[in-house]
Amino acid sequence: MKYAIKKGVLWQEVDGEIVIVAPKQDPMYLNESGSIVWKLIDTGMGETKIIDKISGEYEEDRKLIEKDVKAIITDLIKNKCIELKK
Repeated sequence: MKYAIKKGVLWQEVDGEIVIVAPKQDPMYLNESGSIVWKLIDTGMGETKIIDKISGEYEEDRKLIEKDVKAIITDLIKNKCIELKK
């Protein structure tokens, strides 16, 4: 699945972390792993490719990476920061 940043959502990288401001939402602060996922979503990369890329760069269990990526994406959707790309 591919996702897109929703219209009206603003973001900025501060000290290696992403700060997101979505309309009618409290600011969201992403840690390092969340920031990586956010930037890859911003490039148009889909969920599977994001998992593949992170798995290739970090020596972590792929299942753990997959679980973390899915959790981050779920939080971003819940907080109205991203949506399924049409």
